[in-house]
Amino acid sequence: MVNPSRHPTVEPQRPRPWKCLLVLLAVLGPGGLRLQAQSDVGGGDDGACVLKNHVYTCDGAVFQRALAGATTVAIETHNADGVARSQLKDLVTRKLGKTVAPAGSPADLEFLLIPTPLEGVVSSVTDADLGTLRIYASGPNGGRGHLLWAETFSGTQDLPWPAVVHGLILQFQSRFKIR
Repeated sequence: MVNPSRHPTVEPQRPRPWKCLLVLLAVLGPGGLRLQAQSDVGGGDDGACVLKNHVYTCDGAVFQRALAGATTVAIETHNADGVARSQLKDLVTRKLGKTVAPAGSPADLEFLLIPTPLEGVVSSVTDADLGTLRIYASGPNGGRGHLLWAETFSGTQDLPWPAVVHGLILQFQSRFKIR
């Protein structure tokens, strides 16, 4: 018989999403982000983003020039995502000083914030790409043009969507020193 006092059982601690988010942000820091592509939208022929081996490499200087020259921005999120729409609108208007274009109106840039589809077995202990912020130039006839920037947020798969949105926007702001 085993004496329980000599062999205590330690219950594993459940990961806390906010701690994972803080650790992830500290580890990634500026410049440590993998930009993973979902498709070859934009093709990179304007010099901003190039797709190679399913990874976008984007030119920050080209993006910053396009952002500086933009006055209106269209915002797109998946479905009726009020959390992402609200935080993205705050970023665009308060932090970047741009005007949000009404739906269906032409805009200089389009900000798209969506979850990244999870593939395979869902496990809360491995990191996965959870969300992406894509910024496009305006295209012909008011459509989506070339991809100018792609930002991907990774973390444990049990992070709630509002935490992913918040982390993704903070990561983007940190990369470009937006206060």
